[in-house]
Amino acid sequence: MTIVDKSLFRPTPVLRPRRRKMLAPVVLTFEDGTTCSVVVENVSASGVQASCAQGAPAVGTQVRIALPEIADLWGVVRWIEDTRFGIEVDARGAAREKAAEKPAAPSQPFKLRG
Repeated sequence: MTIVDKSLFRPTPVLRPRRRKMLAPVVLTFEDGTTCSVVVENVSASGVQASCAQGAPAVGTQVRIALPEIADLWGVVRWIEDTRFGIEVDARGAAREKAAEKPAAPSQPFKLRG
């Protein structure tokens, strides 16, 4: 006996993070320190889509990308299509690095003028 007609239900869509379109030339740095000029096409909370005239890096390659006005991020190339490729970024790692860059507390306490 069927209680519910399963054909009436559709799977819940997996929503992708919102993307911010941009066309920005940036430098991509590989694990061995070599660099490549790329154009970032869009950015989301979880990744970056870019293109490289010299060809896309291989899937699985670890890279660091310096995004203007956003942050330096590191991630892994997850897909390639011709010269375009996608990088899954570790935004938490960038947040940790940014927190580590905060200036240290002054060695002498501040004195108020009075």
